[in-house]
Amino acid sequence: MKTKLIPAILACFAILASANPAPTSSAQAPAVTPAPLAPYPAYPQQAVPPQNYFNGLPKNINAQIQKLYPGAFIVDVDWEAYGYEIKLNNFMELYFDRNGNFLGQKFDD
Repeated sequence: MKTKLIPAILACFAILASANPAPTSSAQAPAVTPAPLAPYPAYPQQAVPPQNYFNGLPKNINAQIQKLYPGAFIVDVDWEAYGYEIKLNNFMELYFDRNGNFLGQKFDD
C-alpha cells in the first residue's frame, strides 16, 4: 500500500508545482496602490475621553485606591447595580458607589 501511495503523492506535488510556477522577480511588475478618492483624516474617529475618568474608572476612585493600597494594582473591575466592585492583586475587594464614594472592602482569598 505504501509503495503505491508515496509515488502517487509525489506525482501530485510534481503536477501542482509545474502548474503554478513561482514568479521571478524580473517578470513581476511592481505593485501600484491606487490613489484615495478623498484625503484621509489625520486622526479618524478620535474620541476625547472625559477628563474625570482614567482608564474607565473615575479619578477619585483611582486616587482612593492609591491612598489605601499604594503598592497594589487593579486586577478586575466589575460594574454592579450599586456601583463598582474592584479586585486588587492583594486579594482585596473594594466597593464604591456610582458617585465614587467608598462603601467598604473585603478580603477575598
